[in-house]
Amino acid sequence: MNTLSAYETLPKGTESHGFRKQLKAGIWIDGEFDWYSEEEVAVNTGGQMRSLIQSFSKQHISFVRCTIKNTSAFLKSPKMVFHYENMRDPQNVAFYCPGEKAILHIGKKSISLLGGVVKGKGISQYCIQGKGSLYQYGCFKSLKEGILSYSPLAKGEVSSIFSLEPEIQPDECIEAVAWVIHTNTKEEALFMHEKLLSALPH
Repeated sequence: MNTLSAYETLPKGTESHGFRKQLKAGIWIDGEFDWYSEEEVAVNTGGQMRSLIQSFSKQHISFVRCTIKNTSAFLKSPKMVFHYENMRDPQNVAFYCPGEKAILHIGKKSISLLGGVVKGKGISQYCIQGKGSLYQYGCFKSLKEGILSYSPLAKGEVSSIFSLEPEIQPDECIEAVAWVIHTNTKEEALFMHEKLLSALPH
């Protein structure tokens, strides 16, 4: 696995204007981290984890679904990490909403809401930074421990990174889902987010 800074390890083309490119998935496990390089790929992580990443869109929502199986004989605690950057509107204010467990990007022309769930649990960690800071420092405060730099608010050209952190028993298979909701108003985004959370298994 590549242990460079988060931004440096993003595959080429990640900063595309394309809709599907707006949410990118990666995995941290046992002190190592890397971004998935394709939109749909099966990965065997050191013979301990098998994962399948699938990206799809439905109306105003872009999803990434991660199916993960623990093929080891031990309890594993991977961190599924997701990256988002709004290329359509460089004048953003982005912040974490504790009550909704979501990240909001508010621009002049649109609202984007980031969320996710795994085994009934929402966002665990988040790092909201200006692009310049992410280029220079990366997103991890401690790569060895899988700790993201704490940054709850940023303005301008903003990147958001968040994690979903399940515990997976030996031979257990789980599903993590993350999403970006695109709307014109904050109220509409929050409504769609709550609807998604209520529809997903807990």
